[in-house]
Amino acid sequence: MGEMMNLGPQSQKWLKELEIHTEEDLRKHDILDVYLELKARHPQKTTLMMLWALQGALLDMNCIYLPAEIKDQLKKELAERK
Repeated sequence: MGEMMNLGPQSQKWLKELEIHTEEDLRKHDILDVYLELKARHPQKTTLMMLWALQGALLDMNCIYLPAEIKDQLKKELAERK
């Protein structure tokens, strides 16, 4: 997998389980769907930080600087899917 911001070796390994190997692959998926699938496969280790990391990777932004508005919107959409 090419280097994407926020996604270390473990995250990349988990994404490979979903056939996501590149940023282009990630962009083909809804990140909430990706997050929920990772959460289903690795429930104890997949936290909201993974969702922030995925969004940050798509924005080429360190997830610690992800604006609160984006996090709030993702949390809202996530709650609607549960």
